[in-house]
Amino acid sequence: MITIIIDGYNFIFNSYFKLRFKSDELQKLRELTINFLSKYYNVKRNKVIVVFDGYNTDEPYESTYNRQNIEIIYSKKDEKADDVIVRLAKSMGNSIVVTNDNEIRRHVSGVNCSCMSIVEFEKVIENIISSSNNGSFSRNYEDEEDETTRRGMNSEKKGNPHKLSKKDRLKMKKIRKI
Repeated sequence: MITIIIDGYNFIFNSYFKLRFKSDELQKLRELTINFLSKYYNVKRNKVIVVFDGYNTDEPYESTYNRQNIEIIYSKKDEKADDVIVRLAKSMGNSIVVTNDNEIRRHVSGVNCSCMSIVEFEKVIENIISSSNNGSFSRNYEDEEDETTRRGMNSEKKGNPHKLSKKDRLKMKKIRKI
């Protein structure tokens, strides 16, 4: 089982949910996000943690909730969600962090974690959910790598120029576990 840690507001404001609603309907966007992730959990049963920013609240402690089998964490007063995500990633080790935030990606890349962009994650999850509705789970994401993740023939890399780097192969292996 793999743990997926999602940067909540980063996910909401970079996903297709934002296109349907105004940003002042934040509670509705959070609900839609939890429902979407819950559909994934019902198919794959991987642990999903969504971290939201509670930075501007008066809560002295971190708040943790469990809704529809999705763990929801709000950071405490004067703590950013980014800090919580990095701390969780370091403590859990083998996990996937879903964010577009480069600072989080940099901090998490040192530990045994992979990072996915919001768009990548949405595509994978939508395919899993739709394939579960059709009754087939056999989808090979290794064949769907886009050419931007491969290194070109003129690079200084030695060995097979068509083979992904070790880091990218590890990321693809974790994505297949999703």
